[in-house]
Amino acid sequence: MAGFLKRLFGGGGEETSNPENQKPNEIYKEVEIRANPMKDSSGQWRVAGTVTKNIDGVNATRKFIRADLVQGKDEAIAASVNKAKMIIDQNGPSLWKGDDNQPV
Repeated sequence: MAGFLKRLFGGGGEETSNPENQKPNEIYKEVEIRANPMKDSSGQWRVAGTVTKNIDGVNATRKFIRADLVQGKDEAIAASVNKAKMIIDQNGPSLWKGDDNQPV
């Protein structure tokens, strides 16, 4: 409900699409990367997305939203994919421990 009110009154971001229904932008080290940049109230795009890995037949997904803002949607998609790779590289296997859908 709070998200709806933010969008109604001009706050919060506009997601490009539902990441669960979106094809991966890239597979990197057996991890599906889905860029999901969000348009903010100033018209810029915020770097965001999900990383998903199948572990023992179960998909583990981690969401990320960063403070980085860029001008265009295509630039935001590229930046989101690059940020996801950085998250995967920096966290390694520990990224997949803990609760599913935890933000990173």
